[in-house]
Amino acid sequence: MRTVIAFFLFMQISFAQSDLKNLQSALVSSTTMEEDLRELCDEIGGRVTGSEANEKSVEWAFKKLKDAGVKTWKQPFEVPVLWMEAASTFKISGGIEFTPLAVAKYQTAPGNYSGKLIDVGMGSEAEILKLKDQLKDNFALVTSELCLDIDGLFAEYTQAAHAENRLRDVGVKGIVFMASRPHKLLYRFIPTKVTENDLPQFIMAREDAQRSLRTLQVGKELTFSTTVHAEIGGAFTSENVLAEITGTDLKEEIIIIGAHLDSWALGTGANDNGCNVTMLINIARQIKALGLKPRRTIRFALWNGEEQGYFGSWAYTKQNEASMDKHKMAMSIDIGSGEIIGLFTNGREDLVTVMEDVLTPLDLDTAFAMINVPIIGTDNFDFMLQGVPNLVAAHKPASYGVNYHASSDTYDKVDFKSLSKNSQLVGGLLWLYANVEKEKIDIPRHTRSEIQSMFDKTKIEFSMRMFNVWEPWMSGERGRK
Repeated sequence: MRTVIAFFLFMQISFAQSDLKNLQSALVSSTTMEEDLRELCDEIGGRVTGSEANEKSVEWAFKKLKDAGVKTWKQPFEVPVLWMEAASTFKISGGIEFTPLAVAKYQTAPGNYSGKLIDVGMGSEAEILKLKDQLKDNFALVTSELCLDIDGLFAEYTQAAHAENRLRDVGVKGIVFMASRPHKLLYRFIPTKVTENDLPQFIMAREDAQRSLRTLQVGKELTFSTTVHAEIGGAFTSENVLAEITGTDLKEEIIIIGAHLDSWALGTGANDNGCNVTMLINIARQIKALGLKPRRTIRFALWNGEEQGYFGSWAYTKQNEASMDKHKMAMSIDIGSGEIIGLFTNGREDLVTVMEDVLTPLDLDTAFAMINVPIIGTDNFDFMLQGVPNLVAAHKPASYGVNYHASSDTYDKVDFKSLSKNSQLVGGLLWLYANVEKEKIDIPRHTRSEIQSMFDKTKIEFSMRMFNVWEPWMSGERGRK
């Protein structure tokens, strides 16, 4: 009997390895991602959750997966507020007069605003306290460092959050952030209070903010005026697009991988995150076309509402709370089209060992890294809060940082050569994880106290506050009970 079992396992492994090669070969030879992304970016465009374009993208993604023969469905969920900026106007007057290029941050209320513009440097505590009497009921101009990569993005988020909190405390009317990108490139960020933002905030083109700054530094006064036009509203329904390839003997165990379908609307959401949406659609398409049968169920998630606070993936974890123990791994692909050079294992040391073992057949470069720090800011987050082992792909910067959330995030910035290589890696990872022996990935779901211990150890409270998710976690509104 033992001989029969051993032979069965050997044949199972052999078939899985053969299937892996066939899948990777199909993925590298496929060119459908390029045409899919052209349709998504050029024909549908920027996809702010709640917009007509976003609704079109849901139908587009649903049809792509359905046409591939994959079991597909839509998952409705509630987004708490609607906000979409229209054509706001801006003016600098006083010592000089000109019309700057600028955009409002998310959830800046529509209306007319005007006040003196006060230079607060980088927005440090000392700089703000020194000027607190001048700042009350006026606008602070916050300087930024030039941002060219993802490290710069995290630094900018952190600086902006600190400055926002300090300036709110001294009673400013609003904040004007100098854009961190060159060539008058504009982009959009969320404020720290996200959907509950109570402070008008703007990003001004770097060159226009520097012009204003030079004028202030020679002693002339400036007034910043704006009329914010935005469509606002209360709670509304959006939808995720979900698809799955049902497993065989371990079908109750779920491997879920996601990329977010929504984007900001200054550009067309190519690197953030349309390229990875098309990659997941193509992986599902190729597995189905090859007739491959994974042992575990592979579930593909095209999330919505990610940019405003990962509302789609949060809703999924709430709606599937009873089956979280069956989710053996959740992965998010959301850092553009640069080559994947590692995996964030999000504070799970046990997952580092598992992934090193699972990925062995892929014969990855020795520089491929397991980065065991928690990532906040994309759709792995609520799986982390549920204690589910979770991954985020780590990419080479490519053109991601400078084009992040910007008007320049367009089709022509996508690195299709790396995207094809990434599809082989991600497809291979999925296939191996879905078929590996049970004991190799039998790592426990973390309890709430274990999750909190990881947060304490990695000191990420401020980062969670920066995205307005600390209090919902602490109150029990969000995450494992």
